Amino acid sequence: MANLTADRKSERKQGIIFELPTAATARIYSGSLVSVDASGYLVPSSDSSTESFLGISRKESDNSAGANGDILSEGYLTGIFQMNASSVTQADVLSEAYIVDDNTVGLGIVAQPTNVTGVALERTPLSVGGTKSLAYTNATTLLSWGGGTGIDVSAGGTFTLTATDGSTLIATVTAGSLPVSDQSDNIQLRNQKAGRIVEAVSATSVFIDISTAARS
Repeated sequence: MANLTADRKSERKQGIIFELPTAATARIYSGSLVSVDASGYLVPSSDSSTESFLGISRKESDNSAGANGDILSEGYLTGIFQMNASSVTQADVLSEAYIVDDNTVGLGIVAQPTNVTGVALERTPLSVGGTKSLAYTNATTLLSWGGGTGIDVSAGGTFTLTATDGSTLIATVTAGSLPVSDQSDNIQLRNQKAGRIVEAVSATSVFIDISTAARS
């Protein structure tokens, strides 16, 4: 396109409100977490690797009998909202919140290892959602993630584990608490970041700041 040679009226939006076409058969309720599917249509959020979190719906949109884009849905891109929570404690304030379903958030790692004792895990920017194996080999004191190269953790400390698909985790190891035999755990990582926990009302209710969500 060429540079302007006359005034142009540029339509302005507030920057905090979105309006997008709704996916076929989707019914979005007011106050729900919403995401964009692989085709660019709005859907109720779920723990899906094919969706990208967008925001909070501000009114009901019922496209349950419609095709893609038959109706538009509106919502908020920013703000602090109260949501249901899955296994959140006061210690998780300022932790990143991830989608469980369209009205519930939880931590990025569903549960810490139980069989591979002495190991605490954290996500990194390169962590990929899904379930992979955390494996410890006692004879060689090697710890591995998702089939990747094992790292000697006999001295304890903090280590970056890399799976075969490039997904990474930070493992903090207490050497004296490691298992005395080969052990493994299936570790599930959630897929969509919804923001940051700013207040823990209870184990089942939190306020999240969706302004910090990753939308890419």
